[in-house]
Amino acid sequence: MKLAIICDSPLLDRCLEYYLREHVTSYRQCDFVVSDKPLKVDKPLCLISTSQEAYIPKPFTRTQLILGLEAFFKSLKLRPPFDEISEGHQDFALKKRIEEATSRFSQELYWMITEHYEGKR
Repeated sequence: MKLAIICDSPLLDRCLEYYLREHVTSYRQCDFVVSDKPLKVDKPLCLISTSQEAYIPKPFTRTQLILGLEAFFKSLKLRPPFDEISEGHQDFALKKRIEEATSRFSQELYWMITEHYEGKR
């Protein structure tokens, strides 16, 4: 889950940055935007406000915030972050190399064990 924060309230902005520091990224790289006001953006918008249209109502606790954002992210029906296209190619290449190395190791280990036990017969 990657998100960008665009808030009018400096206090809310700092609070969100502190609570969500592992997930905060630039607007270009984000999955969705978190804001305290309705915005016209080309990314999904998670509104935090006292209004009826807010996805996360104010005031909130840290737990309510995290659970609300996770639910919002799941509702977008996006792929998990490790499958994203922007990073997915690099991740896929690394995963493939790891699988190949593991497969080679497994085969070599199998042959060593087989040779060991055949030699004792």
